[in-house]
Amino acid sequence: MWPFSISLPSLKDLDEEYDYVIVGGGTAGCVLANRISTDPQNKVLLVERGPADDSWASRIPLFSANFAEDHKLARKLDSEEEPVIGRPVDIFQGNGLGGSTRINHMFYTRGPSGQYDRWERNGAEGWGFKSLIPYFIKAECAEYDANPSVHGSDGEWINRQNGPFFYSSFEHSARACEALGLSRIPDLNDPQNVPIGWATIPVTRDSNQHRHSTFWAFLPPALIHARRINLHVCPNTIVERLIIEKEQGHLAVRSVALGPTGGQASSKATVHIRVRREVVVCAGALGSPQILMLSGIGPAEHLSDMGIPVLQDTPVGENLQDHFGVFNNYLVPLHDSLLRVNRQPLYFIWEVLRYFLFGTGVLLAPVVQMAIFACTALLDKHGVPLEDKQPEINSVPDVEIMPLAYAQGLAQKDATRGGFSFLTVLLTPESKGSVRLRNIDPRAAPRIDFNYLSTLSDRMRMRHALRLVLRLARGLREQGYQLEPAEAPPLDAEVVGDDTLDRQITEQGCTTYHYTSTCALGSVVGNDLVVKGTRNLRVADASVFPEVPACHLQAPVVAVAEKCANMILSIH
Repeated sequence: MWPFSISLPSLKDLDEEYDYVIVGGGTAGCVLANRISTDPQNKVLLVERGPADDSWASRIPLFSANFAEDHKLARKLDSEEEPVIGRPVDIFQGNGLGGSTRINHMFYTRGPSGQYDRWERNGAEGWGFKSLIPYFIKAECAEYDANPSVHGSDGEWINRQNGPFFYSSFEHSARACEALGLSRIPDLNDPQNVPIGWATIPVTRDSNQHRHSTFWAFLPPALIHARRINLHVCPNTIVERLIIEKEQGHLAVRSVALGPTGGQASSKATVHIRVRREVVVCAGALGSPQILMLSGIGPAEHLSDMGIPVLQDTPVGENLQDHFGVFNNYLVPLHDSLLRVNRQPLYFIWEVLRYFLFGTGVLLAPVVQMAIFACTALLDKHGVPLEDKQPEINSVPDVEIMPLAYAQGLAQKDATRGGFSFLTVLLTPESKGSVRLRNIDPRAAPRIDFNYLSTLSDRMRMRHALRLVLRLARGLREQGYQLEPAEAPPLDAEVVGDDTLDRQITEQGCTTYHYTSTCALGSVVGNDLVVKGTRNLRVADASVFPEVPACHLQAPVVAVAEKCANMILSIH
């Protein structure tokens, strides 16, 4: 069934009432729809604002990850102007069944156990790593030699090791790490390993070397067809608001107002669906707070300013976090860069044939195959790891550095050379932003203010990390690798000042699309993910994390969905 060939219901085809309505068919929504509809007695509606697209290109890793181009599975928004870089940032979200797992770089990383354990110590009971590991395992099918005590092999969602290295720059980067005392992490997702050093990154690809999104893993066309009696999937549809009433001292969702994604809001186009049991909002860290606020749940002053009756005064939309990143771009030999695909048509044709015939090559998107994790508190003033301070097994890295066989800027203009970059990411930011309504139109994008690097600690740690990057870049050149700075500080300077690093941050700063924490555990939802003050409304997506996890987000979000489904099914 490829491309998608199942007939899905439109708004006018829906039943009048469902047991469960799942708002958002993205990373988490697909998992929840699968788990809750397993029981044929549960009548489930899954609503997704994007399409149910399953074209051949959407499953090829390299093509589908190019979301910055015209891509119907990605939705582009703009942030407010960010003072630290003097401009807005481009925001991209997954837009379609499977959400961001349809367009991301497929990295399967769970995050350091020490961070989850800290959440539990701070009041998020049941959200420590030991509590979450069964949910990681349940969903996972690790198709590599992995520790069976912490990895799953029977789940629907496949991940595999992303090797061997396709570009020599990665091998040189690994050697540079070792020379600085950053050793290899044997398995990034095994909590028995110290999470500081360098590691290859597992990716969610299936045995056919196709992107294995949560759509294809948990909600493929065959499953939708098999459960068509009790599971209805309605794409190209938005939730305009939740109809909430007060019942025995608590708020309860009685119905959901749905409308077509495109066009203008119209009472004639709106369809009201009654809810028998629960609504689970899985619209992401930008979409979920928007839906709650439009429905009267959020900061009272802001809702009043918007003319929305306040049903529950709660800090929805606050605590927004993201992983801020900074690129250091270099010129390298063309043959060792993804840019060769653009410059040499015959090479591209060969790589297409190689993928379809053998399932290998550049179409697997090997632009990133490893990552480097560090604690800036364990670096000296030059960015070099301290020999007298060693990380521990419960350490939480605050920096991730990804070598990329690609670069923008000058590398795009020099037809004779390729590009390489280090993307430096602050994993544990203190800075917090917000999501607010722009107006009461549910189709309008909200106001998004990340407030990046607004604390002194964040700025200092980013400078420390960039100094480590300069050490790594020098290490590559000392090995004889042809590396020339483009948009990057010079490599021959003995000391690089804060002003130079701050300029790099301003000019090359960016989002890494890891939006979280706007409906956070403890402040907006309880440990059962039920919105405080309500009886039958939960949130289950990246917005519930107390802080942004120190990893790529798709695996933790799936664990949240698994835990949420288990809690729902255990009481109904």
